[in-house]
Amino acid sequence: MEDLRAKSYTPVGLAFIGDAVYTLYVREYMLARSDRPVGTLHTEASRFVNARAQAAVFDAIVGSGELTDDEADVARRAKNAHLHSRTKAASVTDYHKATALEAVLGYVHLSGDVDRERHLLELCVTLSPSREA
Repeated sequence: MEDLRAKSYTPVGLAFIGDAVYTLYVREYMLARSDRPVGTLHTEASRFVNARAQAAVFDAIVGSGELTDDEADVARRAKNAHLHSRTKAASVTDYHKATALEAVLGYVHLSGDVDRERHLLELCVTLSPSREA
């Protein structure tokens, strides 16, 4: 899918895809590290794929200047989007930042830049506070 098509989706739509992309990447990462029982893998993956951890990753990526101008624009629009769902386990601020991170991942995935997608996903796992847990 070309970049123009990826730009046509709403930030929340991009986040919908980005959530799936990130979840799959984290699950593959967990499985590659150790073939443990599925319940254990799910618990460990959940520490990466939650609003609080994703907000911390978002802050680190933004602080590093890693995002391109287009990605930063997607992140800004997603962070400011009116979300209809609520979170019980994280602050509204963290939830918006997590949505922004997921939107960037969805945008890059739908843009078809496989190398950039892989780079950002590896960066997300590396910067996650859950990595040390």
